Amino acid sequence: QAARDDRRERRSARDDVLLAKIMRVFKASKHRYGSKRIHRDLCAEGEHVPERRVARIMRESRISAGQRKPRKPVTTNSNHKLTPSPNLLLEAFHCTTPNTVWLAGISYVDTGEGWLYLAAVKEGAFVRRRPSGSDQWRRDGQLQGQWRMRPAKSSAGP
Repeated sequence: QAARDDRRERRSARDDVLLAKIMRVFKASKHRYGSKRIHRDLCAEGEHVPERRVARIMRESRISAGQRKPRKPVTTNSNHKLTPSPNLLLEAFHCTTPNTVWLAGISYVDTGEGWLYLAAVKEGAFVRRRPSGSDQWRRDGQLQGQWRMRPAKSSAGP
């Protein structure tokens, strides 16, 4: 019995030393690493300890990695003192003359290389036709040649 108690005390003392190292790595990871990554970092530092022991010490000390929130880009800063632009359209969407109403929107797409921002601008003059009884919206034929991409003018080069 005395030998068993002695082994428990030695293991408890080694666990206390190991707990300090685990806490150092855990804080350096901003509370994001679990037992597998902490074990990997400890092995890289030369501390050879079983992964299950690291997991047990973390569990007994109630140390667990926090869930990471998905990052979403912020496109609007509404915390400012600027006055918003006036609503010139006033929800009167019935325009018949071309080049008077333009609609715009912005969105973003998550890609492997980062966030891709997508902006769209559309001219608002539409003519409604009902060919053969179907309900379709058609663009005014006068403006179809104006939708070409043009390179942005740059002051740096030709």
